[in-house]
Amino acid sequence: MTDKKPSLSEILNANRRFIIALLSFPIVGMIIAVGLVLYKKPDNMVVALGVIFFLMVQYGLTVYFLIGRLDTLGKRGEDNNSEAFID
Repeated sequence: MTDKKPSLSEILNANRRFIIALLSFPIVGMIIAVGLVLYKKPDNMVVALGVIFFLMVQYGLTVYFLIGRLDTLGKRGEDNNSEAFID
């Protein structure tokens, strides 16, 4: 009759690959930008590549810690669901 709504942890576990792929698009764009900068070879190529690599590392670390945080939220949600069924 009434369907149980999926919890946040179930949603995150079901869509984990999609979330990671979606968050990876800016890094792919930065890699393409590096290729274009190397192809065009502008006068300020070192500055452009430095900025792109800095932003790539910064964004990569942000995504890494965000994925870790989502994992802990998913595990915490699973723990809360299992405790609810035990009581």
